[in-house]
Amino acid sequence: MQLVPVLEIRHAKCVHTEHKNAFTDHVVSEDPMETVANWVKEGIQRIHFVDVDAIESGEPYNVDLLASIKNHFPDLQVQVIGGIKCMDSAFIWIDAGADFLVLNGKAIRQKGLLADICIEFPSKVLVEIGSRKGAVGMGAGEPTSQFRSLAEQLEEDGVTGLLVTEVPSQGHVNSDNLLRVNELSQKVKMPIFANGGIEKLADLKTLLENHAEKLTGILLGKVVHQKTFSLNKAQKMLSEYQVTA
Repeated sequence: MQLVPVLEIRHAKCVHTEHKNAFTDHVVSEDPMETVANWVKEGIQRIHFVDVDAIESGEPYNVDLLASIKNHFPDLQVQVIGGIKCMDSAFIWIDAGADFLVLNGKAIRQKGLLADICIEFPSKVLVEIGSRKGAVGMGAGEPTSQFRSLAEQLEEDGVTGLLVTEVPSQGHVNSDNLLRVNELSQKVKMPIFANGGIEKLADLKTLLENHAEKLTGILLGKVVHQKTFSLNKAQKMLSEYQVTA
């Protein structure tokens, strides 16, 4: 299992966006390179790069920053989301050094684009989806799909892994939602990354005590910028439970 810090970038600065509004954010670091360097020192091997500007504009924006990160930390795996709406955008990110492309749920409904990107970049495509008690929404007014059948279909399409958010009925994603993603991961073969749910080290311990060996990774958002959370201690906890990547 990997701990995967989320690096949200807007205008070349690290930000934290509000959960329900991707365009409302506050700066958590003026220097993304320093942030990434600190994560690497603490043993992080993979990050989730969110181009907030690209989400807003619809096309890649903070490309030079991603390229600089890969230049300074060539062994660090970077998965990127933002502005991947056509093949040209996919090529831009891959050429900049992205190891994985993350497409959101809309990709499920754009079979042609998803298939083309998977063919062009095999083993480099992840899909981000939301789930409610194992049911995955396909879009407004469309029926839901069961998680297992959708995962199997996406794997056949060439998708190499899923980023899954178990969406709560109300409030924010929490440790209970994280445990439900862990349960979903037991039902499929493909790699599953839980998107959120860690607010403190105790949440990670609870997850590990509930047999999380099948879960490939956990995305860490706002918590990684809080002084009360130690990535170093979290990594040691993974080692203690023998679930390190």
